[in-house]
Amino acid sequence: MADFPVFDAANFATEVLARPGLTVVDVWSPSCVPCRQLSRLLAQLAAEIPPGVTIGTVNADENAALIAQYEVRGVPTLLFFKNGAIVERRTGVDRRQVLKKAIEAHAGEA
Repeated sequence: MADFPVFDAANFATEVLARPGLTVVDVWSPSCVPCRQLSRLLAQLAAEIPPGVTIGTVNADENAALIAQYEVRGVPTLLFFKNGAIVERRTGVDRRQVLKKAIEAHAGEA
């Protein structure tokens, strides 16, 4: 499984909001079985995604303020940030090919 950067309240502004390009934030919880499934899926996709795309994680249980700020209603949730702004949000686990296409589409946008 891939080792993704861990985002939290202390580093979110610099590691996600200030990062150029696409950052995919996987919001998860340790007690969430679908979260583990999505994490495995993202690990598989990590080798196939375009260069410059960053995938990282936020533990929902440890970052309540971030979860509230970005109005995350359930886990797993993927937040797609492009140049510091949310461009898409997905809740639940999608098929591998659907996620890959979403990442590629946002990575290719100017």
